Amino acid sequence: MRVSTQDLYLGAYILSKGGSLEEVKLTEGRGGRPSVSFIFSGPEVETLSRQFQTGKANTNISSFKAAMIHLKDIMFSTLRASGE
Repeated sequence: MRVSTQDLYLGAYILSKGGSLEEVKLTEGRGGRPSVSFIFSGPEVETLSRQFQTGKANTNISSFKAAMIHLKDIMFSTLRASGE
């Protein structure tokens, strides 16, 4: 299964629960500015996404924080590499 999102919080939740970051894509966002999309894979990513979106998410805060820092680093590196 795969889930694509631009939401850092959702991405960090999926990573903190064992999802794998499969791909990072640079896309056109609002006003023509670049935006980063994260694509996650794993057997539970769709379930994790639903849990997050329905307010039923529960994770270890240390794992969540580490995942958030990791995704931000990737996002900013991707944006810098694009010249933005």
